Amino acid sequence: MFADHVITVAGRTLILTGHDLLMVSFSLISGLIFWMALYFSRKRIVVLKRSNAIDQLIVEVSRVADALERIANRPADRSIASAMRRQQPQPPLAPLQRESKGVLYSMFGR
Repeated sequence: MFADHVITVAGRTLILTGHDLLMVSFSLISGLIFWMALYFSRKRIVVLKRSNAIDQLIVEVSRVADALERIANRPADRSIASAMRRQQPQPPLAPLQRESKGVLYSMFGR
């Protein structure tokens, strides 16, 4: 087999056997082959067309959003309608029945 290699670094002795060198070289070569297979097998494709599933999802989400907006705007619609009814001109009262309502939207409620 291979001869043993002795490496001395900073007063320490490291002995590499033939089996150690064989396993390290096998690991490096297999890692390099695996990396090359992954790197060169990548396909850089960008798909720009829309699919039917995405179109259907957009339709459904927009329906849900519209329904949520209608639900959220209901109280506002009711308050706007009641304010409009309050501001509509009322038939004039007889001079003795006329009441002073004060300033409209007064912060003191007069």
